[in-house]
Amino acid sequence: MSSDGHFFDILINDKNKLERKFMFKKEERTGLIVYLYYNRDVKKIETIGDIVYHSKKHRYLQLYIPTEQVEETMQKLPKEKYVKQVRVCHIQELDTDFVGNLFRDKENVNI
Repeated sequence: MSSDGHFFDILINDKNKLERKFMFKKEERTGLIVYLYYNRDVKKIETIGDIVYHSKKHRYLQLYIPTEQVEETMQKLPKEKYVKQVRVCHIQELDTDFVGNLFRDKENVNI
């Protein structure tokens, strides 16, 4: 992946020159947690975005939609009669820069 968020293949053309061919552009998506009254209503939500996880026991699903559609979808989904609650997933806001020493002192390890 390049620094501008594009995935690409490096190709060598017939003139022995390197060229980049873009495969696709990474789009910004946001996760929504949608709580349902009945599991059978998952089919109605499939058209809105990509369902990543569906918990049948707890009757919720994790849905990914483009970031520019979040506000519109947050207004529309709670008005549906099959939706109990809608929450925004904050996983993108977590700091994933894990910097530090991985060395553990023997006296601090609890096994």
